[in-house]
Amino acid sequence: MEDDDIRQLLHATYSAEGSAPVLNPGALEHQARTPHSRLVTSLLALVAALIVAVPLGVGVLLRPGAGIGSGGPATSIQDLRMYDANNGWAWPGGDEILHTTSGVGHWTIVPAPIAGRLIVGVAWVNAESARILTTTPAARDQLEQPYTLTPWMTDDGGATWSAGQPFRVLLETGADPGAPRVYANLDFVDPLHGWLFDSQGLGAGAPTFIYRTVDGGLHWSQMEMTPATGKAAPGALPIGCTAYAITFLNPTTGWVAGSCGIATLFDVTHDGGATWAPQPFPCINCALYAPQFTSPLVGSLFAATGTGGLFVTKDGGRTWSGRTSPPGDWPDFVNATHGFTMGLTGNNNPSTVLWTTIDGGMTWGQAPNGAIHGNGPFQTSQLDFISPRIGWAVSFDIVVGGIPAPGQTPVPPLPPELWQTTDAGSTWTLITPTFTSSG
Repeated sequence: MEDDDIRQLLHATYSAEGSAPVLNPGALEHQARTPHSRLVTSLLALVAALIVAVPLGVGVLLRPGAGIGSGGPATSIQDLRMYDANNGWAWPGGDEILHTTSGVGHWTIVPAPIAGRLIVGVAWVNAESARILTTTPAARDQLEQPYTLTPWMTDDGGATWSAGQPFRVLLETGADPGAPRVYANLDFVDPLHGWLFDSQGLGAGAPTFIYRTVDGGLHWSQMEMTPATGKAAPGALPIGCTAYAITFLNPTTGWVAGSCGIATLFDVTHDGGATWAPQPFPCINCALYAPQFTSPLVGSLFAATGTGGLFVTKDGGRTWSGRTSPPGDWPDFVNATHGFTMGLTGNNNPSTVLWTTIDGGMTWGQAPNGAIHGNGPFQTSQLDFISPRIGWAVSFDIVVGGIPAPGQTPVPPLPPELWQTTDAGSTWTLITPTFTSSG
């Protein structure tokens, strides 16, 4: 599974006030869509749509302060990315990076020597390689302005880290907890080639930046700057659109997806991001989310279409065809045929259930005997499957409300729960991980 990290969509939904995030409804207004592909009418359903199984191989930029506080011990697993049953990465927020070579039950804390800087971007490259971006604590809760980002790289599971050349970028941090957050993501297709995408506003009429590295993150160069207003230069992304994310298939070919008012934004590049052009897509007036690929040829894409949208490609993204709307949010495909999504049983007293497909999204069915009655993942869970039977769900507690009024007692969210299945979601086992410092 190649994934666009859950971090930005999760934390874009919350205000970062202390260590107990609360739901920020204002940040949801632009996100009205169905469970990642169908329009949702209820706010709670929309929250679920935002946090379910957002792809993880691509680390999404997080605004400083949105994660678990810096310096504290790791207490939970978030942003999980397993490459097999034993090897993987996770980031609980703050300044910690977690790596495992023995499964999800035990993790080694492998922090980079960032000396008090804030981690604002993470990308998992493979089982041994990770890339992060840091900035100074002064970036926390500041208005939009240029910041210096410092890249860090590891290719030995976090045992050693190397710093890259710092570079300057316009970086919004959201000083107002009620202000909409930005879209951004950090995307690597191999240890050398990566991109930083940053859309400076959640609505149309905001600048978009794309930076690229070809040496593993040591050096970065600006490939694209789409201004908020004016006329787009030849080969640039269109102006006045909402760009949700970027995904690259290989060092040359990638897509920026989103919406342009009543039109669909789906631009492709074949030169690493230097030039862009609209690509025809079989969905009009849709909000598209960046495609995710399980092989050089096979991928899927989810869209807000009003009735739901799942699209697949079998030719490396050149053409796309529609599939049945999934009954849950953001399916996690492990290959061309097998996919999973966490949703609800279809009855008057619904329970959470894992829905599966074995025909590439043409049809969906409930995991046999898989309805969850209070002893398993939530509907709002991030999925990470490595095979048609083995996978994990990270369940996030949602606190609906806002910043407590004077005299009110805040309701802290529970730490994320880590669940494991080895029978395609028919049963789940709660995992309580342990943590060891690499030092």
